[in-house]
Amino acid sequence: MTLAEIKEKLAQISEVWRSDTTSEQGVDLVGLDDCLAELEEMEPETAAEDEAIEELRGRSEILMDEIEIMLGLEPPGIIPPEDYDTET
Repeated sequence: MTLAEIKEKLAQISEVWRSDTTSEQGVDLVGLDDCLAELEEMEPETAAEDEAIEELRGRSEILMDEIEIMLGLEPPGIIPPEDYDTET
């Protein structure tokens, strides 16, 4: 997959994921994970290409986080120690 193809896939998923069904959002997650794997394998030849790869990686991770939160897959936030109920 080329950078242009990855960028196009990210744009497509960004536009539609909120209106997708739960199963379609799961497919979107798999597609984004595939994009991340492709980006990890790329060897940038120029500084501009390296910057583009990093930007796409960041956008993919943010989009994955948003979808995971919507699907309830994101773990809950950390509870500060002072909020623990230690009385039993």
